[in-house]
This record gives sequence, C-alpha cells and structure tokens, in this order.
Amino acid sequence: MPSLATTYLGLSLKNPIVASSCPLTSELKTARALEEAGVGALVVRSIFEEQIRDEVAHMYAALEEAGSSAALDYLRADLPMRLGPEKYIENLKVLRRELKIPIIASVNCIAPDQWVKFARKIESTGVDALELNVYDIPDTPTVNSAAIEQRHTELVEAIRAEVSLPIAVKLSPYYTGLANVACRMNRLGVKGLVLFNRFLQPDIAINTLELDYHPHLSTPANLLLPLRWVAILRDMVDCDLGLSSGVHDAGAAIKALLAGANSVYCCSVLYREPVGSAVPAILKGIEKWMAEKGFGTIDDFRGKMRETVLGDGHGFERAHYVRLVTKAE
Repeated sequence: MPSLATTYLGLSLKNPIVASSCPLTSELKTARALEEAGVGALVVRSIFEEQIRDEVAHMYAALEEAGSSAALDYLRADLPMRLGPEKYIENLKVLRRELKIPIIASVNCIAPDQWVKFARKIESTGVDALELNVYDIPDTPTVNSAAIEQRHTELVEAIRAEVSLPIAVKLSPYYTGLANVACRMNRLGVKGLVLFNRFLQPDIAINTLELDYHPHLSTPANLLLPLRWVAILRDMVDCDLGLSSGVHDAGAAIKALLAGANSVYCCSVLYREPVGSAVPAILKGIEKWMAEKGFGTIDDFRGKMRETVLGDGHGFERAHYVRLVTKAE
C-alpha cells in the first residue's frame, strides 16, 4: 500500500490533506469529525483584525461615556489583545488538547502593531504552527504596489522575529510581482507559502438594494490559478508550498502534488454532509492512483510537473493563446 505520509512546515503529517481555515475547524465537534475523516492537519478559523478593532472601539466608547479616562489610559496599550482574541486563545487550547493531528492557528491581518503580541499568545497555547492570512484590499490610490508589498513584508518580518513557531503566509494572487513577493517572504525565513486566499466578493441584491455578503464556495475551476503558481514557484523558493482552492476530489489533489505542493488545502468540499465525508474518498483516490503508477511515497512524484522540468520551460509561464487558437483551427 502506498504511503501518504509527508511533512509540511516541518510537521509530520499522515497525509497532505489540510482542512483550511473555516468555521468547521474552529468548533471542537466538527474539528474532531474532520480528524476522524482523515485530514492530516487543520488550520483553525482565522481571527480578523477588524473583529478586534470593532470590539476595541466599543469598549473605548463605553469607557469614555462613563468618564473613565484613567482606566482608558491604563488599558489603551493592551486592550486590543484582551477582548476577542482571548476567546480565540482559549479555543486554541481546547483544540490542541483534544485533537491529535497538527493544529495551525491563523490570523487575518495587515498591520503589525498588535499582532506581534498576539502571536506570542498563540505560541503559548501549544499549537504547532501559525498561518498569516494577508488579506488586504488595496483601495487607496495614493499607495502604490511597492508600498503595499513592503507593508506586508514588514508584518511578516516583525512576527517572524518574535515567535519560534513555524510560519506560513497565505498570499493573494493579486500582487503586481507575485514571484518577487514569494521570494521575499522565503528570504525572511517563513516555512511555507499558501496559494491562495480567496477574498469575499460582495454581491448586489437588486431587490433590496443592499450588499449581499453570502460566501461563495469554490468550484473545481478555481484549482487552475494556484496550480499554475505552485508549479512556477516550486523551484524559486526553499519553503513549503500549500495549494488552496478548487480541490474537490482526488484528481485535483494529485495535480497539486504533481505541481510541487507540500500540502493540499480543502475547504468547500468539507461541507458535504456528513462533515468531512469527502476526505476518505480523496485519500483512497490518491492511494489508488499511486499504486497504478508504481509510486510508493508522495515524494516519488511530487513536483514532476513543476515548471522547470517541463520540456520547453514555459509550460505554465506563457499564456498559450497561440497554441489554443492554432489547435482550434
């Protein structure tokens, strides 16, 4: 029987399937169901910078209204890390205590001010790694791409300097120079890059004239963008690569590994009832394919379809419209 055992962020995983950050990974009941279904690790649902700032704003307003200026001055420096994050920290402790698979905490942040302190608290819970989900809508016309990339680099550098946990950075695909950003993160000493995060895209409800914030689950078509970039970046960086988005079956997971991914993130497919029921089929499908191809371990075929080993060296880098049009003719 082929072995699915692998490593990710320096952690030993029984297989490369990672439950991505989502509500299912933050509740003990569903997290345990995912573990029992067979995932190799899970990323706990992110805590968002906005959650903390909103709670802080309400607390400041209450203190000011009560005339508690002295208390406000005393708490101002540390208050952001005393509210919502405390619940998150306690939940991490519970998940780490109750589950056997590696637990990866996740923070969704773009500014370093309070996150360095919070990263230290996360480390104290005993979790195995930390994922920084850099989710940023660059909507300020006076801020150019270089400034945005520098801000993100400084955030990662600040947290990297303060904790010994393995750090993965979850990137968006929208950087002007994605390969450059990936290599800069790699030089900072992060253990992994996750390609990619998916931004919530608000819709417009035409009947109520309101914004609709319903999340949209991924489809198999969403695999192609991260697949391309894992293949391109595989030999550009030394750190691990996690592929995220569009993995709905064993075939997609195999493609991710062939491109060079060290881990394969699943999210939308985990919501099939019962929770996590798709995982065994994905694992069995990988094992069956490996046996048919004569591969005994993941390392036997990981990266066989990465950019640098393809015949012309431009399999993923070129747009290939000419090839497509020529074939159509």
